[in-house]
Amino acid sequence: MTHQSGIRVSAELSSAFIDALSSNSVRALKISIVNESLETTGTIQIQGTLEEDFAQLPQLLDASEPCYLLVRLDDETSGKWLIGTYVPDSAKVRAKMLYASSKAAVTKSLGESYFVDDIFGTTREEFSPAGYRQHRRHVESSAPLTEREEEMQRIREMESSAAETPTMDTRRQHVSGATVAMNDELRLALGEYIRGSTNFVLVAWDPATESFVLDRKAWLESPAELMQAVAQDLPCYAFYWYGGSTSLFVYSCPSTSNVRQRMVYSSFKYGFLVTVKQMGVNVHVKMEVDSIDELSATAIAEEVEAKAAEETPRAAPSTQPKFKRPAPPGRPRTNPTLN
Repeated sequence: MTHQSGIRVSAELSSAFIDALSSNSVRALKISIVNESLETTGTIQIQGTLEEDFAQLPQLLDASEPCYLLVRLDDETSGKWLIGTYVPDSAKVRAKMLYASSKAAVTKSLGESYFVDDIFGTTREEFSPAGYRQHRRHVESSAPLTEREEEMQRIREMESSAAETPTMDTRRQHVSGATVAMNDELRLALGEYIRGSTNFVLVAWDPATESFVLDRKAWLESPAELMQAVAQDLPCYAFYWYGGSTSLFVYSCPSTSNVRQRMVYSSFKYGFLVTVKQMGVNVHVKMEVDSIDELSATAIAEEVEAKAAEETPRAAPSTQPKFKRPAPPGRPRTNPTLN
């Protein structure tokens, strides 16, 4: 079965999970995306209690590679499982997006009713016994905001404060999802872009944190390098100083990309531009493309020239029709062609 990200559960994973359900020997399965398929890449056998076996989970986790963990919550075959999503901060943005959008493929294909708990973490410690105990306390309490959630809430409040006056622009901003969050790394990169110390910033959406993040920043030697710098198969935003004086904003939305991803970038675009403008980022030319082929040096030059032509005032005609004074009364008009 195919789900939102297009990633499929392999026959091997389905078989491994069925075997785990019918036995009482498997404590956990590690699942990774391998060649666009969800595969089993690790197993932990039941050796003690749930908490004792939880201590073995961190050894399955790589420092920079995301994965899922399916953990049996009891020692019986009643089928109570936890699904864990491990997405380290050092993982590549594309990997983060794939794992954030593929979890539904795991639960729906293997059977949603088996999964009674869900945990998300970015460090190995969050999948340790202490991390699991903290997770359960969080679930069973009134669920106060974590430090990260409080930070995100403060950012949203600050960025939405400018939209309190009900003008036409702010109404549009509200409808278009203008309350956007971005991480500190992206904010610093945009600051460098404003100062001109970097001339290219690539922006990506991180579904795990529901915020825009810095994909990369660079100094491009020529506009021709923009085609290689922008993601080919994923939507993105990009800023580029064209000619050192024209700030170019690119919204790239490949037609082959995931529909959900395209919707996110489309709905947040206006609000994102409002937010970066408040930060001091000026945009002189905007380009929307669905293929990087549209970002050739020639295409960019034509777009910049067209924008410049639109903003150049039309000059008044150099000559205007002269007003002819009528002949005085009683004096016939002369015609030099007549004798």
